[in-house]
Amino acid sequence: MPGDETRKKIHDDSDSESEEEEEIQEAIPIIEIDPSKLTPLSPEVISKQATINLVMDAALLLIAGNETCPQPQTSEHLAAVEIMKLENIIILQNKVDLIKEAQALEHYKSITAFVKGTVAESSPIVPISAQLKYNIDAVNEYIVKRIPIPVRDFATDPKLIVIRSFDVNKPGAEVDELKGGVAGGSILTGVLRLGQEVEIRPGIVTKDAQGRNQCKPIFSRIVSLHAENNHLQFAVPGGLIGVGTKIDPTLCRADRLVGQVLGAVGKLPKIFSELEISLFLLRRLLGVKTEDKKQTKVSKLVKNELLLINIGSTSTGGRVLSVKADLAKIQLTSPACTEIGEKVALSRRIEKHWRLVGWGSVQRGTVLEVD
Repeated sequence: MPGDETRKKIHDDSDSESEEEEEIQEAIPIIEIDPSKLTPLSPEVISKQATINLVMDAALLLIAGNETCPQPQTSEHLAAVEIMKLENIIILQNKVDLIKEAQALEHYKSITAFVKGTVAESSPIVPISAQLKYNIDAVNEYIVKRIPIPVRDFATDPKLIVIRSFDVNKPGAEVDELKGGVAGGSILTGVLRLGQEVEIRPGIVTKDAQGRNQCKPIFSRIVSLHAENNHLQFAVPGGLIGVGTKIDPTLCRADRLVGQVLGAVGKLPKIFSELEISLFLLRRLLGVKTEDKKQTKVSKLVKNELLLINIGSTSTGGRVLSVKADLAKIQLTSPACTEIGEKVALSRRIEKHWRLVGWGSVQRGTVLEVD
């Protein structure tokens, strides 16, 4: 019948179109962004992100088009990017649907003036509307074409920085159904394989009778590797990886492993209880407005001052023991697994918030012997 032939022709056309789409998808990497789910970084997160530079390949600097530029928090974001020394930045001028064309142009000029002389000076500025998804395709194109895929190190010993950890067992699960804890993070170097024996440092931290910290690294075996919903036989640097282990799930629940480092047994960096860092303080306090709308100056560190120290994904308190020129000796509240040359971010408690005041790199320290 003619109707059947017509239906067959439409079906054949749709098949050829779907085949073409599959070929295009194989040829071009597709990146999907849900901009409505992007959230601003809190000051506490900014200071932490300032030290996890090895996990990031690029950054999107989001600036609201219906507000004056720069906002205090925007200055803080850019300072964090400067600390991370990220070269691949895309600036997003958001909420252009709420302003007129002339306003958008003026705002564009203020963004250009704001980033002049910074690491983001030559970065593209893309006008977008996150709610209405305007120009998101242009952002995807910039990500694919302008951000190079970095060279990954597969040869050295594996090292994964733990950013999240979970207990995946459901309430009321039977004993024989229990699964070990899951550590989530990004592999910095090396390759993790299914069935591999791993060590997690600093591990379980306790205090002895004299109140001194003691560390007992956690040893386990990898029973599963996941990237999104994909099961992996091995995992390489780049992207977020979920590592299923045989660790007691109570040690992993509610992000309890955050700040730990996972890697091959006996190959991880040392654990430090005190650090001596080369120091660089910001000239002005970022993200804080005073009554006269001027940014307040950052005062020098003083002996016995309490700071928030961020090393990798580790957040710990630190007491300043001594300051000499651009060197500071800091006693850590809880031990940290780090190595010489690693970046450290320093935050000070100001008006009930931890504010980024400077950064540095580890020069030497007091090594804590493990049990």
